[in-house]
Amino acid sequence: MGNYDGLTPEERARITEIQDLLIERFVEQKTALEEGDNVRAKAIGQEIKALQREKQEIQEWATT
Repeated sequence: MGNYDGLTPEERARITEIQDLLIERFVEQKTALEEGDNVRAKAIGQEIKALQREKQEIQEWATT
């Protein structure tokens, strides 16, 4: 994890939720790739990027 002292409990909870979602999405993406479903894998990849952006934005709030 990281140092989230500047975040509210709700923001910390959201980061934890995002991390759990990321794990799920990475597994889904791996499965899609193994099944040869590149379209689905690409869509999941976009979800992963969106979740990573949201997590980064929340982390940046802690430093401001």
